[in-house]
Amino acid sequence: MENSNYFSRFPNFQPARSTSATTEFDRLASQRNWTQGSKKYRSERAKFLVSEFDAHFGTDATKLENWQALCVEVKVQSPTESITQCRKSKKALAKVHVNLVDLVDSRRTGKKLKRFPGPNALGDYTIRTGKIFPKSAAKKDGFLKALLRVIL
Repeated sequence: MENSNYFSRFPNFQPARSTSATTEFDRLASQRNWTQGSKKYRSERAKFLVSEFDAHFGTDATKLENWQALCVEVKVQSPTESITQCRKSKKALAKVHVNLVDLVDSRRTGKKLKRFPGPNALGDYTIRTGKIFPKSAAKKDGFLKALLRVIL
């Protein structure tokens, strides 16, 4: 998969294709002097993560192929040969606990995606690592929304 369109906005920045998304974004943020935690940094990071997800999994939540790719990635075994079966897979996705930033990275780097046994383990990991996908962005996307979890 090619790099997302996000980086094309910055012609002087050449992203490494197989490097972690967060590493590449942080490198860009440093080059652009975006201070971590600033409004600009958070806004650009949200745009970047959504762009990366869309580049890897598509943007059309009504396309069977996009749901199939997501189910394969998170190892949901439900049959997805039709849109109806795919809708059933959405219920199966509700039982999947993966970090959304790691999901994007697994596509970029080829690194195996870690599944967590439950929401508490996922929440602990997410907070400890700071790999937090912007909730407002995830709520807008059908694929991301299926994997969005409340972090306590």
